[in-house]
Amino acid sequence: MIPHAPKPLNETQEDDYEFEYEKTKQIRWYDKILLNRPIKVILISLVVAVVAPVLIYRFLFFTSIDLPPADGFSFGSCLVARTLRLPCGYANVNSEQCHPHCCYDFRSKTCFHRFPSRFSYVMDRVWDEDVVLSARVATIPFSFQNSLPRIKLSIDEVSKSHLSLNFYNPALVEIPHGNRLEEKNYFYDVASPELNVVVNSTERMIFNTNRGPLVASQNIWELTFWLTNESMYGLGEIPLEKTTKVLYNHNGGISGIPLIFAKSGHSYHGILIEAVAPTVITIRKENQIVLRSITSLGVKLHLFVGPKPADIMRDVRNLLGVNKRMEYWMFGAHICSETTPNTALTVTQLNNFINTLGRQNVPFDSHCGVSPIIWDNDCTRAKITLVNNGARAVRNARKRFIPHMKPYIMYHEEMEQEEEEEPDIVLPRTATRPPACFDVRPFRSMMLQSNSGGFYKGLVKDEKVIYPDYKNISLEFIQKMWVYNLPIDGMLLEDTWPLDESDKKVDNMQNYLPYFNKYLEAAFNHTPKWNATRTDGKIYMHNHNEYGNYYVDSLKEVLGEVPTFTSSQFLSGKIIINRQNVSTTWSGLHREITEAALGGASGNWLWSSPICGDTEHLEINTHNNLCVKWYMAATYMPMIKIHSRDGGRDPLSFEGTHRTLMINAMRTRISLAPYFYTVLQNGPLLRPMFFQYPEIDQLKDTSTQFSVGNDLLIVPNLQPSQSHVHVWLPSESWYELWSGLKIEGNVGDAVTMTTTESDFLTMVRAGSIIVLQKDVTLTAVDTRLRSQYSLTIALKCSNETLIDETEEEDEEEGEDEEEEGEDKVDEGEETVRKQHRMKQKEVIEEEADENEEEKNTETDIKCHAKGELFMSESMTMIFKADDKSLTIQAEGEDFDILCKPSGALWANVIREIILYGLNADLNNFDNFKQIRTSINLCQLQTETQIVFYYDD
Repeated sequence: MIPHAPKPLNETQEDDYEFEYEKTKQIRWYDKILLNRPIKVILISLVVAVVAPVLIYRFLFFTSIDLPPADGFSFGSCLVARTLRLPCGYANVNSEQCHPHCCYDFRSKTCFHRFPSRFSYVMDRVWDEDVVLSARVATIPFSFQNSLPRIKLSIDEVSKSHLSLNFYNPALVEIPHGNRLEEKNYFYDVASPELNVVVNSTERMIFNTNRGPLVASQNIWELTFWLTNESMYGLGEIPLEKTTKVLYNHNGGISGIPLIFAKSGHSYHGILIEAVAPTVITIRKENQIVLRSITSLGVKLHLFVGPKPADIMRDVRNLLGVNKRMEYWMFGAHICSETTPNTALTVTQLNNFINTLGRQNVPFDSHCGVSPIIWDNDCTRAKITLVNNGARAVRNARKRFIPHMKPYIMYHEEMEQEEEEEPDIVLPRTATRPPACFDVRPFRSMMLQSNSGGFYKGLVKDEKVIYPDYKNISLEFIQKMWVYNLPIDGMLLEDTWPLDESDKKVDNMQNYLPYFNKYLEAAFNHTPKWNATRTDGKIYMHNHNEYGNYYVDSLKEVLGEVPTFTSSQFLSGKIIINRQNVSTTWSGLHREITEAALGGASGNWLWSSPICGDTEHLEINTHNNLCVKWYMAATYMPMIKIHSRDGGRDPLSFEGTHRTLMINAMRTRISLAPYFYTVLQNGPLLRPMFFQYPEIDQLKDTSTQFSVGNDLLIVPNLQPSQSHVHVWLPSESWYELWSGLKIEGNVGDAVTMTTTESDFLTMVRAGSIIVLQKDVTLTAVDTRLRSQYSLTIALKCSNETLIDETEEEDEEEGEDEEEEGEDKVDEGEETVRKQHRMKQKEVIEEEADENEEEKNTETDIKCHAKGELFMSESMTMIFKADDKSLTIQAEGEDFDILCKPSGALWANVIREIILYGLNADLNNFDNFKQIRTSINLCQLQTETQIVFYYDD
């Protein structure tokens, strides 16, 4: 029961309202904020946005409470995106080991540079070459060594498209002021007071140190720079992405020029790193390049503006020099056989081997003889006689003798004992010691020395060796060392890093060097120990990369200027690259093709690669298909060698179909040699796609197809049992080289082609003429003289008038000469060529007047093709064709090389013409028309041109 009813709400007393109102008036402002949810959310968000970064910045990135340096320069931020962080010293260290001027990420436990880095150099006035740059931080991140207090920067304007930057230690080296040019295609800015170097071309930025670290100290210099935000190529990789490379000559290192191509828009520029001392190049994400060199002298860089890769190559060749000794016999295979390590063939075995190759129709031009030559203080007269007789056997077989030689000298314990007893007395021969080829003891001061004194002794195949210091060797020593009485046609120098397989015990190398890592350890592992000393007392390591060059120069003093192959070089364009220690794998084959293509694009046109690798433990049954494919790929290499060690790589070591395919590949190579010889006069043979077609973006990163000169394209199948390949077309029309099958599409389109293990897809560009010699004999030189020519004419047809096509050809020819004409002929020879061009122009103008009405007809389909055959500096055959006739002209007067009865070098008759691109009803084979003929090129001695009509 409810005693009373509640009051209605509207009956509330007015006094109650007054009371509640008074209470509301007493609420403070912060209570209103705390009680208002939207305002509270906004306030908390603001606090988090402001305070959280400060806390993160303090507790995650600071190693200590760090105030700005007192010098008043930039403070630097640790808020750097992870992809852009540059390691500060050794990155993976604990916070106590991280330099206080670096940043530390406690989460990933890495030490990294601020941005901008505090490890930089400053100047007190605007930069010029006399300005001294002062270290901003007294110590460096590597072992907290002292920074070099003063360094300098020299900039040399070498040419209008090439400049060099040289950061150096003025206390140790003196660099003259760089050259200055009025006209150039670049400009640079050296910022002050904090050093930053930016180089621009007329269109784009090509180099920027980007306010990154510049570290300079004893045995360590570090420089970071940026080239492009697009693609890069070089150092053996297409494209060049996140990786680490070591510039220190060793087995497995970089053989060619350390040149990087950088793409920016539709232009290219390049950088060449001149590193004599051990140098590590790291390509990081976002294309940051970190260079660390174990040197006290400095760092030198060469920049090339481009804008085409061919322009960069031209500047590099001008810098390094040019090897023009591409003798025709060098297209033939070079063969060397070693039965077992340190065991020579007998002369009888060598003769039998050469004769069997001849019976099997295996073409090759040179051989190494009975065995490689290893300098040995205690070699016997019988060994000398064996090598001499082996050389005679090679020459009697009408082959070139190219001995393999090593730079080290075999060392014997008897020599060490006698040196300790009577170091200055030559002891008489004894029954226990063979007669010495030459006595090394009088020249012991010319050998590399150990850090404890005496000979530095290395180890090669379990044999002790010592190393001459070829930089300071005497001519007398080289003359005494060459104990063989035989002529040579060339030299193939192996292990010129030089090789040393002794245990280096590099576990504690960081105790001796401020900077050392696993990449340097791998390089040091098979080269002389870093602290060996030269004859001048300097540490060997600092000039290690030049060792191979000095060895070459020393031998040439005695053996003359013969073609010289070497496995290691330093910025020399006059040395032929001899690739060595190549693994017998599918990836090894792909790497060899890529290396050769990049080597040619970088300026090393003459490049030798071992077929089927040259490492030990070859398994014939496992590797036979791989070796067949390698022989096919070697068809398009500048030079090749077949080097058999534990397992035979020569065709005789294989059987059945595999042997037949290998021999056919070698014969195909010789048949294409006239085209190769012509290409190599003005450019590299094997070329990456970005080099040959820099304007086509779809091809820039392609490493599965390569250009061979201007007119051939190879698309190898480089996987076991691969049944298809994809061809990215660089122009609209191509033909399969051997069948004439036409392949068409838009530029950059991918076309899928079937292939087999016995195929190697090769295509010829529409509009080109390829000169071949199909009747291959046993050498390239003999084939050149005795085999008549076959012309493959790949017609390019369109609705344009002939006048338009002729003008287009002339423009293309002018572009090719501009891009590839690095090697200039003598002034007199150029005059001869100009006179012949004038005669040819007059003939063409006369023909144009006679056929004016026909050439102005725009409805007819016009076809054309052109090609050349270079024979000598004073003789080049020019071929031009359409769908009705072939025109041949001679540029030059040196007819003796093909028409002189005695002394001719070239054949003079064209016996076959194969036409691709005609209407199908004109063909006499599925995809082409074959014409048997006999055109004597010696007619050009009395005639201005030869015109051959296909239907006559």
